[in-house]
Amino acid sequence: MRVMRILTRPNVGGPTLQAAALFAAHRARGLRTLLAVGRCGSGERAFDLAELGVPRLAPAAVDRDSDGFVEVPGLGHGWSPAAAFRAGRALRALMQRFAPDVVHTHTSRAGWLGRTAARRAGVAVVAHTFHGHVLRDYFGGPVSWALRALERRLARRSDLLFAVSPSCADELAALGVALRQRLLVVPPAVPLPAFLPRAVARAQLGLAADAFAVACYGRLVPIKRVHLFVAAVAATAGCRGHVHGDGPLRAELERQAGPGGSVSFFGASPAARSQLAAYDALVLPGTREGCPLVAVEAFAAGVPVVGFDVPGVADVLGPWGGGFVVPAAAGAPGLAAALDRVRTEPAAAAAAVERGRAGLDRFRPAAVAAALADAYDRALQARSRYAPDRAN
Repeated sequence: MRVMRILTRPNVGGPTLQAAALFAAHRARGLRTLLAVGRCGSGERAFDLAELGVPRLAPAAVDRDSDGFVEVPGLGHGWSPAAAFRAGRALRALMQRFAPDVVHTHTSRAGWLGRTAARRAGVAVVAHTFHGHVLRDYFGGPVSWALRALERRLARRSDLLFAVSPSCADELAALGVALRQRLLVVPPAVPLPAFLPRAVARAQLGLAADAFAVACYGRLVPIKRVHLFVAAVAATAGCRGHVHGDGPLRAELERQAGPGGSVSFFGASPAARSQLAAYDALVLPGTREGCPLVAVEAFAAGVPVVGFDVPGVADVLGPWGGGFVVPAAAGAPGLAAALDRVRTEPAAAAAAVERGRAGLDRFRPAAVAAALADAYDRALQARSRYAPDRAN
């Protein structure tokens, strides 16, 4: 089976790690994968896909036996109608050369352009994974309405729709993107890094051995609500907070934290994941997540997780794992109270970590790759028997 996977850009984040992990896991199962990606912007940190084990290919060298990644002009940074046209044309050309059985898109822009190109190219099975969504809380009302209408139209033309958590699927169904039974929940593939020993990681981060230190990982944009993390650290006596991530709100958040304050900002770095064991807790202050990979990594590193009872976070801290769940309306004081529990109730913190570790198997790349391959097989078999009308 040949699978063409399309990702908007290989920026530092969960979808890129998942794409690389699935490349290796599907190769082990005998599937060939062509990964098409755009280019990151000048201010973005990017993963080196070759270092993650995905060989780089020249677009002109792509054929039916290809196995690696290609860069597609116009797919990533710098959105415009002209860029979209170039990206769509390049994707269709790659599909003609690679002849995929399945095109599987990830992230919004790749989903819009990739699924359209796949239908025009006559690909047998078209799939999309929602790693979250931008249909609520990101844009104003008219833009959100238009995006929902676009996603509904694309969903009707997709053979397979995946969501990375039950609450993500529930939200998409409530927004009218697709019927809930069409949204298959497949957890994200989480390739675990080699965690540094706690003492080594603390030394790298400048933390004293007895410091109570907590971390927040993520892009510094409004929906991540990192300002609540900064406020919670300030309200927790003797607490040190580290923010790993970058984005347009960094300067504002640094002003909130104040010079020489209790919160330090480290920017976005792929190496930050290996330092997780340095911390006494991971905090997830956002409005929603698809499924926070960093929480899964924290479980594996032996770090308790604190987060709000919101979509995505509630899944990974509840039925899929374990952690300290804070009511969504509790704000920074609720996070601070949970951090106090982590510090003063070591038995509860250890139990939360063990619950999280007990659920790690569902996120293994091999398990996720097998679930996706089975879904591809079923869809291909169904297409061989019945070709639905996709004219509308």
